[in-house]
Amino acid sequence: MKPESSEPRVVLVSELRDRSETRQQHARAARTGAEIRVGHGAYVARLDWDGLAERERYLLRLSAFARTRVRTPTFSHWSAAVIHGLPFIGPIPSELHVTVGRTSGGRSAREVVAHSTEVDAADLTVVSGLRCTSITRTVVDLAATTRRPDAVAAADHFLRTAAAIGGDGAAALLAAWMRAQPMRGHRRALDVIAFADGRAESPLESVSRVSIHAAGLAQPDLQTPFSDGAGRIGFVDFAWPSARVIGEADGDRKYLDAAVRGGRTAERVVLDEKIREDRLRALGWRVVRWRWSTARDQRTLAATLSAVGVPRANTPWRDCAAA
Repeated sequence: MKPESSEPRVVLVSELRDRSETRQQHARAARTGAEIRVGHGAYVARLDWDGLAERERYLLRLSAFARTRVRTPTFSHWSAAVIHGLPFIGPIPSELHVTVGRTSGGRSAREVVAHSTEVDAADLTVVSGLRCTSITRTVVDLAATTRRPDAVAAADHFLRTAAAIGGDGAAALLAAWMRAQPMRGHRRALDVIAFADGRAESPLESVSRVSIHAAGLAQPDLQTPFSDGAGRIGFVDFAWPSARVIGEADGDRKYLDAAVRGGRTAERVVLDEKIREDRLRALGWRVVRWRWSTARDQRTLAATLSAVGVPRANTPWRDCAAA
């Protein structure tokens, strides 16, 4: 977290110097709701806390935890994911995740999950004052330990951002995976790395792809460009050329987020989407749309796509990260 003047003041009772402030006063303020306890002996004013987004609150808790430890902690897994800005499918977990050495004797507590594993020096970094695993090691750790949709969304995001700056994200993930060995879940992590695809433009598309694969349907092409006599129509999320089916995963941000709308009203966005879809249909393609609830439900998404002609997979999917 960047130290800024607007950042909420965290009071650490271990650092109290003013005699007018006591540990009991802050504990009492937390009980009455005037302050929020963000860590052991760490408090922040309720008004400041209420003005923070979910991710900012979690980062504040990480900072408070780090400042109250005798030894500087190494945040990993979901905590490192928050630090690096990786996407989340659901809410940010409440637990703090730290990595400790295999021989350190570290144990998990009520709000802290301790992972007993070794981390190569190349996979350690400091972001805004917080020591954590590198983004590549974080993606590998998530791939080895968490649900496949969450892991793929994180890996897709990393590959997309790496490609945007000309990097080889797949090679970087494989290198981090090698340095992490031996690790529990190594095969699972390698499968996620192979499946990840930087062309996915949102977590919704990542989760959809995981469900499509799990349902045994044919592998789609991603971000396929389309044009007609009037010019470029645009890119579509999923396309099955053999079935002439286009799939679009629609999140709410497209319609509700002013930044995403690019100055257009929600009504204008809906109208533009209809015009775009009409042009695609005029080319002889069927267009099917789904939202988050369908993307998460493998059976429902499979039924939706099968109904418009998407075939079952008759060959294994290609490794996406290697493409």
